Amino acid sequence: MSALTAWLAKAPNDPWQRRLLAASFADAFGTGLFLPLSVIYLTRIVGLSPARAGLGLTIAGFLAIAASPLSGALLARFDARRVVLGCFAASAFGFVAYIAVGSFASFLGVAIVVQFASRMQRPATAVLTLGVTPRPGQVDALAWQQSLRNLGYGAGGLLAALALLVHGKTPFVMLLAANAASYVVAGLFVLQLPAVPPPERRGGDAAGYREVLHDRAYVGLALLNVIMALHDSLLLVAMPLWIVTRTRAPLPLTGLLFALNTVLVVLLQVRATRNIAARGGIIRSYRTAAVSFVLACGAFALAAGAPVIAATVLLVFALGALTSAELVTSAGEWFLSVNLAPVRLRGRYLSVFKTSMAVQQAAGPVLVTTILTGWGRLGWLALASLLAAGTLASRRLAARETARRVSPTATAPLPQMPAADRRLRAEDRVD
Repeated sequence: MSALTAWLAKAPNDPWQRRLLAASFADAFGTGLFLPLSVIYLTRIVGLSPARAGLGLTIAGFLAIAASPLSGALLARFDARRVVLGCFAASAFGFVAYIAVGSFASFLGVAIVVQFASRMQRPATAVLTLGVTPRPGQVDALAWQQSLRNLGYGAGGLLAALALLVHGKTPFVMLLAANAASYVVAGLFVLQLPAVPPPERRGGDAAGYREVLHDRAYVGLALLNVIMALHDSLLLVAMPLWIVTRTRAPLPLTGLLFALNTVLVVLLQVRATRNIAARGGIIRSYRTAAVSFVLACGAFALAAGAPVIAATVLLVFALGALTSAELVTSAGEWFLSVNLAPVRLRGRYLSVFKTSMAVQQAAGPVLVTTILTGWGRLGWLALASLLAAGTLASRRLAARETARRVSPTATAPLPQMPAADRRLRAEDRVD
């Protein structure tokens, strides 16, 4: 407890950032209460088959890919705080509605609402954070949010596990109600923040997504982020699937590895983000991430068929290497998406980058499951090659663009515009 107190003492002292961190923790705590048990609720209480539950979540995930661009369009017209509050309200409504779900159709409708609200909230929260945080501390603020969110997920997950000790629907109803209430609490913190209105449009600005898509380097980094963000599917889908079906490791190890990942992210995310922001940080950190991905995939592959102790050691090592890559790629996503985006189009730019995460979350689980069930150990080799290639390609492009468009301290953009921005301004395009 003293270690946690000492770590929290290092958090930003600014009252607005503190309120943002409190909102992030409340949101994540509520999500952690229900998310680990969602499939159990849908199968045991609602009565859906595992296949139907998975199908519904997959459909909702793919449809929600459109949520981030929609959020960007709203952020170009409305106060970011209002967009965040609207997403919180929709999420609270969705999780209360989960209590009444009794069929596949009603489940699918609620799942789409919840997924849309969650995906729209992410770019809106980022814009709100950047709007109330001085520029030198903006990426740090996003890192602190991620750390607090992981702490919230972990705390909520521990309490959710206790709910399984009670039989019947009642504990699930309580968890769903608590999750909905967490959005109300988070909203109360957000209400105390100042408004973050969209930047004023200037004459001749092409303020739509057309201009963002003409920034080929930024779009390229967003596309490469789809590959690097597969660390999420490796952790949540590939790792437990592999442990259960291909290794002799004890099943409780899965939960312990999740807990270890949470602790490492909470303790190390801010430091990893500062390393990325340092001079030459992208080059060094992304090289480390590529190596970490390869080591993680190799250790997972070797754990198959190994004796219990050897398999356990290999899986712990793999989790550590995977977390190392996660820390770097998450920090890189924030640093690049924020510092390469023009302020006047920040909402739309960030929404494009957040869409890459949505694509991964929709397609990643299917991809890693198909590769590992069909190819076994060779599947890990394929994933290692894909992840390393994507990370190194992103490293090269990111190093070039940060040298051209970001100041050495990452505290202020260079006056030089992206080539696409200059071209569109010259052509005086409008939406």
